[in-house]
Amino acid sequence: MLVFSSCLFAFVLCLRASSASDDSWNAEIPKSVVGLSGSCVVIPCKFNYPSDGKIHKEFTGIWYKDSSDVIYHKETSKIISKFKGRTTLLGDLHHKNCTLKINSLHHSDAGSYMFRIEINDFNKYLYRENKVSISVKDLPEQPTIAVKEELMSQREVSATCIVSHSCPSDPPRLTWSHKGTLTSNSQPQDHGQWRLTSSLIFTPSREDHNKPLNCSAEFSTGKKVTSTKTLKVKYPPYNVNVKSNFSVKENTSVELNCSCDSNPPASFQWISLNGSVLSNGPTYKLNQVSRYIEAISCTASNTEGQNSSSPQRINVLYPPEIKNESSCKSEPFSATVCVCIVDSNPPSEVKWFGPSTAFPSSSVEQNGFLTIFTLQGWLGFPNAVQCAASNSEGNSVITIQVHYHGMIIYIAVATAAVLVTLVIISVCVAKRYRKRQKSNDIYTNYQDDPRVNMNWRCDDKHLPCERDEDEAIYANT
Repeated sequence: MLVFSSCLFAFVLCLRASSASDDSWNAEIPKSVVGLSGSCVVIPCKFNYPSDGKIHKEFTGIWYKDSSDVIYHKETSKIISKFKGRTTLLGDLHHKNCTLKINSLHHSDAGSYMFRIEINDFNKYLYRENKVSISVKDLPEQPTIAVKEELMSQREVSATCIVSHSCPSDPPRLTWSHKGTLTSNSQPQDHGQWRLTSSLIFTPSREDHNKPLNCSAEFSTGKKVTSTKTLKVKYPPYNVNVKSNFSVKENTSVELNCSCDSNPPASFQWISLNGSVLSNGPTYKLNQVSRYIEAISCTASNTEGQNSSSPQRINVLYPPEIKNESSCKSEPFSATVCVCIVDSNPPSEVKWFGPSTAFPSSSVEQNGFLTIFTLQGWLGFPNAVQCAASNSEGNSVITIQVHYHGMIIYIAVATAAVLVTLVIISVCVAKRYRKRQKSNDIYTNYQDDPRVNMNWRCDDKHLPCERDEDEAIYANT
């Protein structure tokens, strides 16, 4: 309302300053005015009359439709019914301003209008030659959006939205689809039109690129119109990504593709870890890929800046390679420890083999592409063991010599000697035991024979008995 009052005051002053200076009956009224159905319309008007050298204080202004119907009079009883309560004289007749406002415009209000002035104690005049034609439309005009063709990300910019209307006391409400700082003003134009301008100050981002900027004008009648401007925002590369099949067999080729989000479109460079440029363009092809290839990154650049992907390492698949550092050793009073170091991708499985049996790994340690398999325990005394590694790309076998400490050999020889001695002693003892057992069996049989037993007489001291001659002869028969 404050905007309306200020603009209306300026409008009235303008009319006052530009009043006809010639000494005659004349008026300045637009030939046509367009109003929106349901809204209001303002007819700008200023008039003049011949001077008689007197100062006149009583004026009566009258507006007619089609030369006969009174639509405005200070005596409201003279106004035709369909215009009662709908017309207001905005101008000050003492300052020769006859501006008229018609509210709640109807289609039936379309037609020609004219102004009549009556000056008390002087004269009266109908300005027939200064008719104004009012037309009524159903739809308001579309707002006009003005913004730079190319915006820069994170740099403040101003956009304006302008809409024409015919009702300065109840202008449309302008709204934006983007957040920002708003200012607005309304200025009178030709033919009873007013221009409402809304300014939006905002900071665009890359997310705004190719997005619509909308300005909507909503009128008091409930009618709403919207205009759209597609934003074009320039910004440096974002989301630089390298895409490829990162699992490739060794000695085959692979193609890397780099992409990013940027405006304008970016150019690409492929960079090694030490910073050297490997290739230009969005695609980079490597032939005869090795397991030792370094990580590669892609750098995207445009007029707004540059950005790089994270270093990408190609997953090169290759069969097991058993390192020469693999070994077996045995220390005094401890178990044998064998270590098999395997370089492979994907990681390998390992089996241990002795002269006559297989052994499971005691522990497995992964360190990058190196896998350390440990076999620990009592293996006997083999001269060598085998480490067999395999994965999806192939297999490998290595024979590892077992190195024994000298004391272990001495202990083993001594232990063997003791064992042999114990075996011999056990055999001898067993033989003597069996021989004695046999002798005992013979003696027992003699005692059990009555014929032999009768030939023996024992004294009290259990000495051998003396045999009679007859008994001896008898015993020998």
